[in-house]
Amino acid sequence: MALVDLESRSFLTGVFFLLFGVLLVYRHLFSKPTYSLPPGPKPLPIVGNILDMVRSTPMDMFTQWHQKFGPIISLRYGQRQVISINSSSIAHDLLDKRGAIYSSRPRLIMASERMLNSMNIGVLPYNKRWNVHHRIISPFFETSMVKRYAPIFDLESKQVIADFLSSNDFDSSLSRFSASIFLGLSYGIHLDSNESTEVTDLDRINQFFLDAMSSMYCRLVELYPFLDLTPYWLAPWKWLAADVERQTTAVHMRHFEFAKSKPTWNWLQEARASKLGSQLPDKELAYVVGTLHQAGGEAIITLSRLLVKVIVLHPECAAQAQKELDQVVGPNRLPNVDDQEDLPYINAMITEAMRWQPVTPLIFPHANTQDDEYMGYHIPKDTMILPNLWAMGYDPEIYPDPTVYRPERWLENTPPHHPAFGFGRRICPGQQLGSISVFLLVARILWAFNTTHAYRDGKKVEIDPWDLKITLTLSSSPFEVEFHARSDKHRKIIEQEWLSTEKDVGVILEEIRPPRRE
Repeated sequence: MALVDLESRSFLTGVFFLLFGVLLVYRHLFSKPTYSLPPGPKPLPIVGNILDMVRSTPMDMFTQWHQKFGPIISLRYGQRQVISINSSSIAHDLLDKRGAIYSSRPRLIMASERMLNSMNIGVLPYNKRWNVHHRIISPFFETSMVKRYAPIFDLESKQVIADFLSSNDFDSSLSRFSASIFLGLSYGIHLDSNESTEVTDLDRINQFFLDAMSSMYCRLVELYPFLDLTPYWLAPWKWLAADVERQTTAVHMRHFEFAKSKPTWNWLQEARASKLGSQLPDKELAYVVGTLHQAGGEAIITLSRLLVKVIVLHPECAAQAQKELDQVVGPNRLPNVDDQEDLPYINAMITEAMRWQPVTPLIFPHANTQDDEYMGYHIPKDTMILPNLWAMGYDPEIYPDPTVYRPERWLENTPPHHPAFGFGRRICPGQQLGSISVFLLVARILWAFNTTHAYRDGKKVEIDPWDLKITLTLSSSPFEVEFHARSDKHRKIIEQEWLSTEKDVGVILEEIRPPRRE
């Protein structure tokens, strides 16, 4: 077909959206459910409850709705039926106990099928492909395997505290820390700085994805899936998605080609050598490994930044943690991963941070694969199930004074387990890797430094604990701090440790290499 000029294309797009509006009105008038859904705010014709979401932050809006309608509520996002849950016990009943039918994901035309080739395990439905990918990556995150990664965690956390001796730019250091862990394990790539090509490329494709998903066209397609039937030449979202897919695939394939020829062990080679991995096309296997950083890297950065903020805003907690470190570790060596069980206060600080400002306040939605009944309510097949982690962590009956950051609550009458890593069969497979790497980083920062507010022109630069932004994660808006070595002795130990540590990631990966499975 000949190219359509912009004026003709705009006219045709306008005609299409007019027909789209007529179809939506028809569906609203003649297609209403006859079953009993959970209570919830009344949806508007066609758009549902979407407009309510833009008037407030998602956390505030959901809190208001749950206070009014109860722990399980029903919403409409365009054509999509949504159920939000703010009770951990209800989430446990559905997502854990009934995991056989609640472990899928909503269909995501743009965020999964078009932009990520339906090959990102985090957003795949609960199907054969998800099962294959899950079985390939699961061995990477077994407890015995994660313990073998200690030398990688050691190298990357030592570089962070060495950087802090001369720089207060913690954002760059933490970004490099997270990316270098995943790229090192995945491909055998160590990052010397946050300005490397690898970090730039990863940031670029992640930002490109976020920008695309925030466009009006993409949002409409996710809300009204039948729009994807639009011909390619009349669908701007398809051009945008194709561009995202092309750039993302290029980065994953470049890493794939680099890692497969490395003489040292890495996740990519381990996946290729596995029975299931050896049967996949190269492109799909590149996505299996490549998406691990996209899934876990941002979470580690966000949690690490949150803990730096906590250390500054709660100096009494930092002092208590340093007292614990001085007793257990002493001043003559750095903390290591073997110290974790003997440092309960630092573990409590991390757990409380994940409750206080969860990295993912609205956990990525589940979907049910068949109709279900619960508490007298009908839950139709393919409903989007939203576990509201923010609300679960702010239940005053479980966590008194929930807005207060207080690590001691996890050392006294321990509250029920807080599901920071998700539920059921979709629980984050890398939770141990994330927990141990962040523990070691935070323990070493606390051991090495007194971290304070920054000062500019003699005045303290304040930090607003509730200045937050939400994208794929809930993160603190930019803030400034200063790192001061606790003593000359601490400084010298950091310098000596960094000078003497093994920095060749290839040597480290050969040390990590697991015995070949029979």
